[in-house]
Amino acid sequence: MPTLRGRHAVSLLGVGLLAAAALHHLDEVERVRTATGPLLAFALDGGVAVGLIAAGRRIADRGLSPTEEWRVARWTGFGTAFTVAAFSATVGVRVLEGRPLVEPVFPMLVAAGVGGLGGAVAGYYAVRQAADARRARDAVRTVSLVNHLLRHDLRNDLSTIHGYADLLAADDGSDHAAVVASKADEGLERIEAASAVADALLGDADRGRTDLVATVRNVLSGVDGDRSVTVETDLPETAPVAANDGVRAIVHNLVENAAEHGGPDVTVRVAVRLTDDGVALVVADDGPGLPPAARDRLSAPDERRDEAAVGSGEGVLGDSPDGTVSGLDLVAALTEAYDGSLDVGESEHGGARFAVTLPHAPVESAGSDT
Repeated sequence: MPTLRGRHAVSLLGVGLLAAAALHHLDEVERVRTATGPLLAFALDGGVAVGLIAAGRRIADRGLSPTEEWRVARWTGFGTAFTVAAFSATVGVRVLEGRPLVEPVFPMLVAAGVGGLGGAVAGYYAVRQAADARRARDAVRTVSLVNHLLRHDLRNDLSTIHGYADLLAADDGSDHAAVVASKADEGLERIEAASAVADALLGDADRGRTDLVATVRNVLSGVDGDRSVTVETDLPETAPVAANDGVRAIVHNLVENAAEHGGPDVTVRVAVRLTDDGVALVVADDGPGLPPAARDRLSAPDERRDEAAVGSGEGVLGDSPDGTVSGLDLVAALTEAYDGSLDVGESEHGGARFAVTLPHAPVESAGSDT
């Protein structure tokens, strides 16, 4: 025996309303001795009932689970009951007022059908929205799980490589083992940095006390060897912000963008300023500047920036061929994750200027200022 599902309940409601409409209008034909009016009325209330039957068929085609189908059916029943109750209330008021009632069955059948059809549509979209939200939560959990698994497994593997490199260096004294150990250390640092970025974007970050000045100095130490780039700094002794190690990606991408796309012999000016609103990281250069389209996009609110990415065929963090917008979009996403603000403009030397303001670290917060 087939199991009754929600789609069957919706269709059965339509069949019941269609049968009630047919019986009512057949009786009207006999009473008024004409078929024109009753047929027109049947086309209206019967048509709505047929719409409910079709809605049941459409639900069957959508591949919903039994639970989801019954949720749509409950919405349908609620819509029908609500409209019938509302119509009945108006009829009751007219009765209390002593007014004559002129054929209330027909408008009640129309109201019941329209309410049921509206409930079915609302129920379907409610189910679909819940399914989309559930898939989004599952995706976030999956990414978070993969992030932690990769962090754990790769860290263990690189630590093992580093250990064997130390043994090789002790045995033959060559520089090759030292290079392997150095690369293993770099890999470990990259894993920690990538994990911090992922935690921040997924909302899993434990935002403690991170010294922005120490991070800037660490990033700039890797730029000093590039003779085509001149770096000028204006840094206080310390500037703790409420963030995690992912803030390094903000500094790295801004400095890398200026160094790589500022042209030959570019000068990059990096400053950290303490303000009442937070800690401001300002990176400016004297290169050609940022394209207007990219500037407008990065300056847009988070929702509009995501819409622009989707409309242009890019991901939320962008995926331009040269990686320029992708890195800057990561800056924008991380700044948003840290409850900060990003200001994009033109530097006084004609190049690009980025100002990222991050919240002060609470005095009692845990973390490192080094």
